[in-house]
Amino acid sequence: MRKTLACLTVVLVLLALPSIAQNISATIRGTVTDSTGAVVPGANVTVKSEGTGFTRSTVTNGSGVYSFPELPLGTYAVEVALTGFKSSQVRGVALNVADVRAVDVRLETGNLTENVTVEVPAVAVKTIGGEVAGLVTGEQVRELPLNGRNFLQLGTLMPGVSQGDGFDTKNRGLMSHIQLAVSGSGQGHNMWTVDGANNNDVGSNATILVFPSVDAIEEFKVHRNSYGAEFGGASGAQVNIVTRGGTNDFHGAAYYFGRNDSLASTEYFLKKAGRPKGPLSSHDFGGTLGGPIIKDKLHFFLSQEWNREKRGLTRSAFVPTAAERSGDFSAPVVAGCSSPTPKDPLTGQPFPGNRIPQNRISPAGLLVMQLYPLPNTSTSGSCNNWVTALNTPINWRQENARVDWSLTQRTHVMVRYTQDSWKNNSPSAQETLWGDDPFPAVDSNWDQPGRSLTATLTKNIGSKGVNSLTFNYSANVITVTRGGDTPLLNDQLNAAIPSIFPVGLKEYGADRGHPIFSGRGSYGTTLQNMAPFKNNQNLFVLKDDFSAVFGKHFLKVGAVASYNQKNEDVFDQGSAESSTFNDAVGLTGNDDTTGNVLADLLLRGMAFDFSEPAAERSIQQRWRDVEAYLADSWKLQPHVTLDLGVRWSRFENPYDLGDTISSWDASAFNPALGGDPCNGMLLPPGSNACQTAGLRGGTAGPSRALTKTKSYFAPRLGIAWDVSGNGRTAVRAGVGRFIERESLQNGLNLGFNPPFNRQRLGSRTLDSSAEPFPDAFSTDDGIPLYGLDTSGRMGYTWQWNASVQREIARNTTLELGYVGSKGFDLLHPYDANQVPPGDNNHNGVPDRLDFIRAGSSSSARAALRPFGVFGNASIAILDHNGSSVYHSLQTQLVSRFGHGSQFQGSYTFSRTIGTVSLTGGENDLGSTTTSLREDPGLDRGLTTSHRKHIFNASLVLVLPEFDDKSGFVKNVLGGWEVGTIAQYASGHPFTVFTGSVPGLTNRVSGTGQTSTQRPNVVAGVDCHGSGPREQILNPAAWTLVGFQLGTFGNSGRGVCEGPNFAQVDASLYKNIKLSQRVKAQLRFEVFNVFNRVNFTSVSNSLSSTSATLDTGRAATASTITAFTPSANFGRATVARDPRQAQFGVKLTF
Repeated sequence: MRKTLACLTVVLVLLALPSIAQNISATIRGTVTDSTGAVVPGANVTVKSEGTGFTRSTVTNGSGVYSFPELPLGTYAVEVALTGFKSSQVRGVALNVADVRAVDVRLETGNLTENVTVEVPAVAVKTIGGEVAGLVTGEQVRELPLNGRNFLQLGTLMPGVSQGDGFDTKNRGLMSHIQLAVSGSGQGHNMWTVDGANNNDVGSNATILVFPSVDAIEEFKVHRNSYGAEFGGASGAQVNIVTRGGTNDFHGAAYYFGRNDSLASTEYFLKKAGRPKGPLSSHDFGGTLGGPIIKDKLHFFLSQEWNREKRGLTRSAFVPTAAERSGDFSAPVVAGCSSPTPKDPLTGQPFPGNRIPQNRISPAGLLVMQLYPLPNTSTSGSCNNWVTALNTPINWRQENARVDWSLTQRTHVMVRYTQDSWKNNSPSAQETLWGDDPFPAVDSNWDQPGRSLTATLTKNIGSKGVNSLTFNYSANVITVTRGGDTPLLNDQLNAAIPSIFPVGLKEYGADRGHPIFSGRGSYGTTLQNMAPFKNNQNLFVLKDDFSAVFGKHFLKVGAVASYNQKNEDVFDQGSAESSTFNDAVGLTGNDDTTGNVLADLLLRGMAFDFSEPAAERSIQQRWRDVEAYLADSWKLQPHVTLDLGVRWSRFENPYDLGDTISSWDASAFNPALGGDPCNGMLLPPGSNACQTAGLRGGTAGPSRALTKTKSYFAPRLGIAWDVSGNGRTAVRAGVGRFIERESLQNGLNLGFNPPFNRQRLGSRTLDSSAEPFPDAFSTDDGIPLYGLDTSGRMGYTWQWNASVQREIARNTTLELGYVGSKGFDLLHPYDANQVPPGDNNHNGVPDRLDFIRAGSSSSARAALRPFGVFGNASIAILDHNGSSVYHSLQTQLVSRFGHGSQFQGSYTFSRTIGTVSLTGGENDLGSTTTSLREDPGLDRGLTTSHRKHIFNASLVLVLPEFDDKSGFVKNVLGGWEVGTIAQYASGHPFTVFTGSVPGLTNRVSGTGQTSTQRPNVVAGVDCHGSGPREQILNPAAWTLVGFQLGTFGNSGRGVCEGPNFAQVDASLYKNIKLSQRVKAQLRFEVFNVFNRVNFTSVSNSLSSTSATLDTGRAATASTITAFTPSANFGRATVARDPRQAQFGVKLTF
């Protein structure tokens, strides 16, 4: 049996990946001295949990030092005894997650039977370590008003935490986006854990797996900067959530929370459009039970919660009228919104009566029009003529169970299991998910169950050491199926728009999503469907930590080995298996279009830029990581502690289990092979996939992951000075290096490359799969689309801080500090096939101007690219050349003033600058791409996560119960409780882009990458909008007039700060004692008390509806002489929730 267990342990260590288990326990340590200050060796020290009776004992060493590492959280008493001295007891020592609490004891001469008792404050100045961290207590979690009863909002109460526009505090599952940038880190660079188990969805690092019920959370801590070597797996913050355990007394609760639309305000855009408020019905109910199985030995805690909700989520768009959907464009155009009146490409004149003849109408185009709803409001002040609130169902359920078992005084076991079930059937919450258009005709049903398991064995080793062995498992499964008002329209579209490749090759066959129609102009919504789709992950981790005290050194050493599985469809939506239709190229491919994006779709024979893959498949990513660390906390002087540490990490890039990925590398490109799709492709060693496909290229990469594997050393240093020696004032500083474990999107992208992603590019019509004109189609074997940074680099940050903390009253501390960080080697893709500057074809015209003038001629455009043999296409190299820098002043006041009352307030003054946005999305070519390879400095500016001012405050105030009174005073005036959260943050910066320009298929800069092109700034004009409240940006502050085509505008990154965010939530509770142990709590909570409108989703693309070029068309220059930006430019199209109210009742015992 012993040999079997040993083998099993070895297998787990060898198999295991980076869902890095983190510290969920705490430490009490200190020095025992006599009345003269001399150290006292050989003293017996015992700690005992006041809640569970858990005890542990040790003896002070020759330096008078003792340590109790790996203690379960809770409140402890520390007792010291030695013959010749009075016994001493320190009570009320509160241990929070990852705390290192210094409890120094001074013994008085006397009899051992005499006792000296000291009560310490619950809020203590931190006198050990150089990290910057903040705590959210269980009382805050349960007593503050939390919209949706979601703990995520409390993470924003810390200094240095910047919310993204998409951060969602009320939702769970895939609708909850954890867009928090902490102390200058990226939004996806944080590690979220539950009892040490990785809780990130590693595919995106943008959502989490399980959402512990607020009634099951003991507390959580946000480590914001320069934390210790025992933490890894992220270059940002560590968010450490710890669940509740049972105690020696039985405790439990049953609760119900409900809300509806009768007490809710009308959403801003619905009210403006004259539409009724969205429906709202929410029922949240559940219970908890915890207590002893064996007193002082074995305890349990159980919780279960359900949420059943129907919510009216506002959607808005500019949609065609009924006449336009049938080809009738005789109505006047809507200025700044509608496309121009269409012209017949055959004559260059308007259609008769501005109506497309019925015999020239595309049957498929008519079906495409059915994806749009009909207008339901006017466009006064906005292009949006369709505004509605669809009744979206959202159901969630969770079970949680935890057992703590003290086998002996030296051995402790904890096991916790949590499972979530989250469902969102159509109409889906499209604005918080991905892959669907906002229209209800063809929609999706979403399902994501999540799982989390932690098992920890803690054991004393001799008299000096403690070892903790932990196993974690985390998982989720995402499944998307089709829904909507007319789901059969999807099949009708697939039948009317024939597939280029045989349907039998498609993974989902006839059930695939309908073709994608990219949005253009004011009709900016891309028409697409998410279903069908599947995605799942499994994370396995084995971690071991050993702590021991040697003299004045508190040593800790540990290692983690982990194994990860992530299986996901290559395409992130079901529609991507069909054709994607982009801009129209004309009846003959020579830009002979109608000039109207709707008429282009309706006119039979119109050809579009398109792409279509041969088949969908799943990428099965796998990787193993190994990490180890060594940390020493050295009592350098009685009042000075020096913390030294280093973490070693060996991070692998993921490989595909079926070796069906490839990566393009310019150094492997052979000009002699020309446009062979495998030319320059790196494949897993031993793969002959290119040869099997009949292709000539293909080179073995450095590993199955196609990159090298690097090891990193991350040093950590902290120093703390207890200024007066009484624990009331401390000066601390810290610095360290932190390595980022990147999301898996990079590896998923590699599945799009040849020879594994056969596809056809070029031009096609809706109604036929045949070539509309000669050479309209390119090869079936695809072209290179993605390449990795083969060095294996991963981003990292250096973090540093210096702070002072002071106890200004009992249980009240004030902290003031400088916090900074600098990011290196951050993910920042570039286009390897970007049109270079200069006149490389020596025709006297800059190549980028040539590219623009080439119009829709794919071959002419391709000839101007450095790797034009692959056609007119970009090649995204997922490089690591991004950087960032952050400086801030962070302050925090914490006070707990008895009977459960507490206050916490913070203010941050900061600045974040970088060449990347720090908001995610750096895994593909888009607005975060390197704009010009020859001038990377163009991308340096305020990052999207920058918020100059951030203020947060929370209060829980428990008023007297008047138990000594009777009648009216006790029953009516007694037992009240109030709570509030107040938040303010200045707006995040916007980067303005040119967007589409009529008559310029290739936009204005001619680089071949359209999403990064920027206009010129109008000097002296305020960038902030005026007029309607939702007009955030001023259209007059940017211009294309005088813009010289083939150049880059002077508008930089993050040039204009958007709308600020402010909100107050409040609650009023009545606590009623039903018996000595049973209490009822009646709750009334209001979110967004003052009904403030907080705008998001601001259109930052000019997307001109008309433009005029100079008529001279000089050989070497062309400029824009006039343009009209979209009427939607600078306007917010979404607002956060208006005021909502919630009633609740809770019974506790």
